[in-house]
Amino acid sequence: MNIFDDRIYIFGDDSRQLALFNLFLEKGYNAAYSTDCFSNNNKKIKYSHHFYEDNLCTGTDFLIFPIPLKKRSIDNLFPFAHKNNYIIGGLFDKELTAFCNRNNICYYDLYLSKNFVTSNAKITAEGAIFCAMQNSTKTIAGSKSLVIGYGNCGCKIAGMLKCMNSEVHVIEPAKKTYIGRNIRLYKNITEVRNIHRFDFIFNTAPQKTLVDDILCRLKKNVTIIDIASAPGGTDFDYCKKYGICAKLCPGIPGHYAPDTAARIIFNEIVNLKREG
Repeated sequence: MNIFDDRIYIFGDDSRQLALFNLFLEKGYNAAYSTDCFSNNNKKIKYSHHFYEDNLCTGTDFLIFPIPLKKRSIDNLFPFAHKNNYIIGGLFDKELTAFCNRNNICYYDLYLSKNFVTSNAKITAEGAIFCAMQNSTKTIAGSKSLVIGYGNCGCKIAGMLKCMNSEVHVIEPAKKTYIGRNIRLYKNITEVRNIHRFDFIFNTAPQKTLVDDILCRLKKNVTIIDIASAPGGTDFDYCKKYGICAKLCPGIPGHYAPDTAARIIFNEIVNLKREG
């Protein structure tokens, strides 16, 4: 099958989705881009010269959505989806996958790809550290940093901080075979006795971890970067009340490096189609 004959419809108003659309055009693909997939007003703003509006969704091979993707967010589009479509996004909820399976609609969760997860985590880590530097009067070098969670993103954040000569501590309840050289490991935040020493705290865990009895012990000029799914693992109301710099930073790849993030998705989709 000639992959250049496929019709690709990209939804979403963030920079990554627009960069992805432009990348498909650059490579000669048949693509359309809509800014709004979450209402009944799906205004199409850009097309390739091969794309026709008639029966737009029913003739599209790939429907590409922002990350994360929940069924209720795109319910208005399902009457147009059919079994020849590929719904592509990330972090699908159970309702969405169940609906697709029940109606024989093809779907692909990007987070099932190890390559995507690893590449995305690298961008997230770099963007999180960049955000921390923007919101602090201190350098990473010579600082003391605490990373909460040592999953894909936490691992990359800790590694980058170490390379930038920060003293790195990690909280991770699960057993890890390797945590990295010269990185102090704790099973939970109550084990961190000198939490007032940290200049930067990066939270990747969705559980409420940075609560009032922890936050009250931090130094006043600490910088907290929370990349967990909203509402995050930080008590932001407390931080606001007491003047603690705390930022919830969702969707870092799309904001920090949209072109790079778009290319990662582009490569995943092209490889998916080539594999049949």
